[in-house]
Amino acid sequence: MPGRWFLAVSYAVLTLPLSACWHVQATMQPREETSPRARTLPAAPSEGPPPSSFAILPRVPGTVVREKTLATAPTPREAHTPVPADTKRVQKPAPPNPVTPLTGESPGLFPVGTLPSALPLPEAPLVAAVRAYSEGRPEKALEMLRTLDKPNQEFVLALLPVLARGATADLHNDPTTTTVLLDQLESVVARLVPQAQLRIEKLCFCRDVFGFGRFIPRPDNEPFKPNERANLYLELKNLGSRPSDREFITHVHAAVEIRDAHQRVVEQLAPPPAEPNTRVPVVRFDRRLVTHTPLHDFHVLYSYTTPRTPGVYTITIELRDAATGRTVKSPPLQFYVAGS
Repeated sequence: MPGRWFLAVSYAVLTLPLSACWHVQATMQPREETSPRARTLPAAPSEGPPPSSFAILPRVPGTVVREKTLATAPTPREAHTPVPADTKRVQKPAPPNPVTPLTGESPGLFPVGTLPSALPLPEAPLVAAVRAYSEGRPEKALEMLRTLDKPNQEFVLALLPVLARGATADLHNDPTTTTVLLDQLESVVARLVPQAQLRIEKLCFCRDVFGFGRFIPRPDNEPFKPNERANLYLELKNLGSRPSDREFITHVHAAVEIRDAHQRVVEQLAPPPAEPNTRVPVVRFDRRLVTHTPLHDFHVLYSYTTPRTPGVYTITIELRDAATGRTVKSPPLQFYVAGS
C-alpha cells in the first residue's frame, strides 16, 4: 500500500502551516427540546426575555459558539409551575440614611415673644355704655352713645338706671325698689306708645256695655231682627294721650261701613248732628276724651240700626289717631239679619 502512505504524507505537509483551529461563524436557531408531556401544555406568554443560544451545540464539527450572559427563558413547564411563597427572594429596601442629630438647644414649637399679640375687637357702643354706667361713670356712658340716633340715645339712657339697679335689687323682698323700677319702665313705655302701631284687641257684639272691659257679649250665632238696635264694642291699644296744659286729650276718628253678601255697600242712618232719617254709605264720628291723667285703656262703642232686608252682612270699622295720624282697620265682622 505504498500509494496510501504517499497521500497521507502529502496531506500532512499541506496542512502543517495552517492553524490548529478553524473558526467558523455561524448563527444557529435554537431548537427547543420538549418532552411529550410538555407538548400538551399551552405556550408560555411572549412577555418574557428572548431565548438565549448559550450552550447550544453546533451542527458542524469544529464550530465555536460564543458564550452569552443572557438569562435563559423559562420553559413552558417552569412558567406554569407555581413557586412556593417561602422560596421567593424578596429584595430588602436599602436602609435610610442616618439622621445627624442637631447640636445645641431645641428651638421649641413657637418661641415666646416672637408672635404679635392679637388686636382686641372693638366694643359695641351699647356694651361700653352699660359697662361705664355700672362702674359709676355716667358721663362715659353718654359719650359711648353719641354714635346712636337721638331717639335711641334717649331710650337707652332711660333703661340704664333700670338695668343697673335691677341687676342687684331684691325683687322678691323689696317692694319699694320694685315700685321705683316699675315707674321707670312705665316712663320708657310712654315714650314708645306714640310710635307704636295701633292694634284692635277686642271686637264683638254686645247686649250692654258699662265701660272698658265691662260688657255683656251677644252670642255669635244669634241673628238680629230688621231695624234692631245693635252694639259693636272694640278695645284699642297703643293710643296715646296728648298733654294739653294740665289735661290730657285722647282723640280718635272712626269710619264704619256695612256690606251685604254681594259686597255692596249698605247705607246707614247718619248719627247726630245730621238730620233725622238721613242715610249715608259710610258713617263717620269722633270720640274725644279729656282726662287729668294719660289713658292706658281705651274702648269704642258704636250703636247702629240693622238693615231692613234679611240676609248676611259684614261690618268694618277704621280708627285714626288724631294726634299722630296712625290708622288701624278691623277685619270684617259677620252678622245675620233674619226675617220678621
